[in-house]
Amino acid sequence: MRREDIRRLSDLAGLRRGRLRTSLHGIFLRLSGRWVLTAAVGGLALAAGLWWWFVHGSSPPRESQASIPEMKEESVPPLVALPLSLPPSPPPYQRRIEVQTRRGDTLFDLLCNAGIPASRVHELVVAAKPVHDLARLRDGTSISLDYDERDGRILRLELDLDGESRLVVERREGELHARKEPYAFQIRHRVVQGVIEDSLFLAADEAGLPPALTLELAEIFGWDIDFHVDMRRGDRFRVLFEEKYLDGKPVRHGRILAAEIHNQGKTFWAIYFQGQNSRADYYDMDGRSLRKVFLKSPLKFTRISSSYSRRRLHPILKIYRPHLGVDYAAPLGTPVRAIGDGRIVFAGWKGGYGRFVKIRHNSTYTSTYGHLHRFAKGIRSGRYVRQGQVIGYVGKTGLATGPHLDFRLLKNGRFVNPLKVNFPSADPVRKADLPEFRRQVETFLAWLEEKGPSLARTEQEKKAGL
Repeated sequence: MRREDIRRLSDLAGLRRGRLRTSLHGIFLRLSGRWVLTAAVGGLALAAGLWWWFVHGSSPPRESQASIPEMKEESVPPLVALPLSLPPSPPPYQRRIEVQTRRGDTLFDLLCNAGIPASRVHELVVAAKPVHDLARLRDGTSISLDYDERDGRILRLELDLDGESRLVVERREGELHARKEPYAFQIRHRVVQGVIEDSLFLAADEAGLPPALTLELAEIFGWDIDFHVDMRRGDRFRVLFEEKYLDGKPVRHGRILAAEIHNQGKTFWAIYFQGQNSRADYYDMDGRSLRKVFLKSPLKFTRISSSYSRRRLHPILKIYRPHLGVDYAAPLGTPVRAIGDGRIVFAGWKGGYGRFVKIRHNSTYTSTYGHLHRFAKGIRSGRYVRQGQVIGYVGKTGLATGPHLDFRLLKNGRFVNPLKVNFPSADPVRKADLPEFRRQVETFLAWLEEKGPSLARTEQEKKAGL
């Protein structure tokens, strides 16, 4: 082979070696770059793992332990297990009866019809006897009873007594025990007010005053205002009273705490107060009792059909003669009340007066009640009656054209006009109780102003005839 050919081949081989070296170097650079990146990522992961193990899986160095203050055992609040609020489930054999009595129902019939043995009902009645007689049930009484269906044993009974308390009979240590338990009412206060257009009863009903409290309002002011004749269109009233709530629901009303009435230009107040030395009663702003020796009227809501007169045409006899009393027209059977404490000196039939009652109150005053439909239970001569006690019912016996009450009043044996007699008041608030009474007046007035504005009329309202 020639020298030139050998040199050419050598150059060609060198070129190839150079190209190979260049290729290998590029490959190495690419591989080395990836290795560095991989190594860097792996290193970071390893470092993070070592740090986590050092913090969470390893005890700190002794130097670190020495720098951490030791926690005292009493500084750690103890864990308290909270009781579950779920009530215990009744035994599977316990059953409940809930009923409401109707007219003619007896407890014996109600429970026996529900499957309670007669002997168990008798046991219940005997156990409750010292607290309440279960033989006498009011209509609409709510009864709840738990019993053992295996043998009919009564476990517990709850019975509403008067809206204020309930009878509870429960079995303890094999025996039934009874007790009277008052309801845990929440007391709230409410104010209603109104203007009279026709009658107090209608105005109070429109204002939202319960009917029973309207009757109570009339009784409170019954010694000063005769609601049959004294009320005028435009007269106003305002009443603060209690409302009783049970489990967040209104269930009944309480008593009237304060009341204000504007009647014929006069303002009348009633403040309920009971002191250590003063009887629970209604008083005016100065502590004088509203209660008088006599009621202003023997009826609550009615109208006067014939007034006191020295000369009146008798509707039946058709002759003029004195009518020395007041006739109150009222529906047949309306209750008639004694106007004051006293002793019945006559109860029976008396000619044109029909059924008739006469009461001597003291050495000065005597009252009579005629044309009664019937007498109240226990009313007879010689009996003592209290003020406001029902003595009979409106009728039309004797010389009468329709149902009404003939009411008369005698003073020292002579007839006087009942509508014009000013009767003395009962005892006022005792002097020792006056500071407490005045504080209570301020409290009630603040509640009245907060819940209902004053009834005092402006000059513009007066000129407008409002």
